[in-house]
Amino acid sequence: MTLSYRFFSSRTARWILALALACTGAQAMAQEDPPGRVARLNAQQGTVSFSPAGDDSWYDAIPNRPLTTGDRLWSDRNARAELFVGSAALRLDSNTAIEFTEINDQAIRITVQQGTAQLRVRDDLSGQKVEVDTGNLAFVVQQPGDYRVQVDSQADLTQVMVASGAGTAYGESGEQTIVSARQQIVVNGRNLANAATAPMPLDDAFERWVAERSRAEDASISARYVSRETVGYQQLDNYGDWQNDNDYGPVWYPRNVASDWAPYSDGYWVSVAPWGWTWVDNAPWGFAPFHYGRWAQVGNRWGWVPGRQQSRPVYSPALVGFVGGGRGGSAQVPIGGGRNGIGWFPLAPGEAWRPGYHASQRYVEQANRMALYNRQPRNDFYANQRQQAVTVVPSDVFGRGPIGRRDHIRMPAAAFAGVPVANAPGIAPPSHFAPQIGSAPSGFMGRPATAIPPPQWQQRDRQQQQYGYRPPQEWRQPQDGRQPQDFQRQQPGQQPPRGLAGPSPQQLQQQQVQQQMQAQQQQQLQQYQQAVQQQQAVRQQQEAQQRAAQNQAVQMQQLQVQQQQQALRQQQEAQMRQAQLQQQQQIQQQQAMRQQQEMQQRAAQAQAQQQALAQQQAIAQQQALAQQQMQAMQQQQQAMQQRAQQIQQQQQQAAQQQRQQAQQQQQQQRTQQGLPGEIRDGSRQRRLPGQQGGDGP
Repeated sequence: MTLSYRFFSSRTARWILALALACTGAQAMAQEDPPGRVARLNAQQGTVSFSPAGDDSWYDAIPNRPLTTGDRLWSDRNARAELFVGSAALRLDSNTAIEFTEINDQAIRITVQQGTAQLRVRDDLSGQKVEVDTGNLAFVVQQPGDYRVQVDSQADLTQVMVASGAGTAYGESGEQTIVSARQQIVVNGRNLANAATAPMPLDDAFERWVAERSRAEDASISARYVSRETVGYQQLDNYGDWQNDNDYGPVWYPRNVASDWAPYSDGYWVSVAPWGWTWVDNAPWGFAPFHYGRWAQVGNRWGWVPGRQQSRPVYSPALVGFVGGGRGGSAQVPIGGGRNGIGWFPLAPGEAWRPGYHASQRYVEQANRMALYNRQPRNDFYANQRQQAVTVVPSDVFGRGPIGRRDHIRMPAAAFAGVPVANAPGIAPPSHFAPQIGSAPSGFMGRPATAIPPPQWQQRDRQQQQYGYRPPQEWRQPQDGRQPQDFQRQQPGQQPPRGLAGPSPQQLQQQQVQQQMQAQQQQQLQQYQQAVQQQQAVRQQQEAQQRAAQNQAVQMQQLQVQQQQQALRQQQEAQMRQAQLQQQQQIQQQQAMRQQQEMQQRAAQAQAQQQALAQQQAIAQQQALAQQQMQAMQQQQQAMQQRAQQIQQQQQQAAQQQRQQAQQQQQQQRTQQGLPGEIRDGSRQRRLPGQQGGDGP
């Protein structure tokens, strides 16, 4: 079947493509510019799943993959998610399913299918429309503020709460109700007849989480240097630093990157409609620096230059140049062995970016406005077109999944000197026709989802995809004044309604020709579809075989891993037991040593006590002996004092006796002489009264 499809494809590819272009040529010529605004998963708690536009499969959400019209998200049990669409923040509680029904420069329309979502609109809504749809109503935001929508699909119930701002709720029949700040509206069914307004309820855990995220958003440092419409600016705060440069102005430098790292080297390429090839970086901060601004090497460091601040920066899928081709063409480079590779490098400040898809000159000028400077570079020279900045991978690796360091091809510096630069790689996006919003995606989408939504939200509602979740009122009424019954099928012989003339013969002939052409085209398309289905069947069979082989290999690996883990666990348990035994032995040894030390301490204490007692006794004896000696000395002193007193008394008595004896002797002498005369007193003589002077008688 593969060979038959290849033969069929080679024979019919050109006329099928011509047929497709003929059917859609006018529409392609009138194609509008791609949206300049996308959404991004900014933060998540728990498991968040993602389903791209045009696909019913679910994958694990990838933060740096841009989200656009038709993409769906599921926040699983005990999970929460934060998304940004420009400066508007959308926060989801657990068990919540949403779809981005419309994202472009003029409108943001979000469908909440189940669960709780909180929308914060920061900027003025002049010229823009922000709408939240449910199965019961359409709520159009009128003012910046905080809005919460809760949907219970089983009860067919929608609750809209307005914390700040104001909006208008529309029912299916065109009725409307204004909901102001600090009010809520509860709607059951598809009209507002039974709607009731009431004050806002009390805060809950989800509201507190939302308030915490809003505070973190308001405190962002990077918001000082870039517009809040720059999606992904919040992650720059925790993973890099801002510095002012004389040439470029504010420059953001990432932290913890390898010395040989270059921008656009760690990630992968995926086709996202309507832009085509889009770069998805692996770094947690890798959104804003790869879809806005430019990269420059300042010294030996790579720095992101956001450029001039503007209120509405234009999103770009990847701001790079592809080596090996000319302007407007595609690029491939030979890598040896008859193989080709794809090489790209980041554009520098002042270098104009040109998309690889159809876009107007106005769109290109707006996309480059924030990055152009006064000094214009040469058209034939790119500042980052050198070996250290160019990433080259084999062509069969490009667009197939994450690009690892092992996939990089080291090329000599001369391989890039003077080589023309193209706007797109030499590989077209994996789609037969020009990618449109809502078309089935292809290429690497990520890992299959760990958790998927309930069955009613897994499959995409095709009517919802075409017309939105609820067909607008104006689509249900004819635009030319006729009533719906005018378009009923006519019975045979029935005249056409008044005012509607029947077709002319020429018109009938043209209609027959058109019907024949349509039949041929339908037949050809059916053949093409059958071939595609055959190819898909072969691919599905091959994928099933690959999955079976992979599952078997995975099971074998899991078995080996389990055996290794069991052996490792047993070894760890044995080591733990041995360690516990050694620990117990160490504890016993420590206890024995502690007891021995305690006994030694007690013996030393007893010995010290004995020595202290002996010292006290000796001191007491010495004190007693000293007291005795003092007493003896005191007694001796007292005896000596008594002896001295006795001697002194004896001397005094002896002196007194001598005086008495002398007086007695004198008296005796005077008595013996009996005559008056001179009384001799030592060597002097005194004359008694009545005696005359002179020596003789």
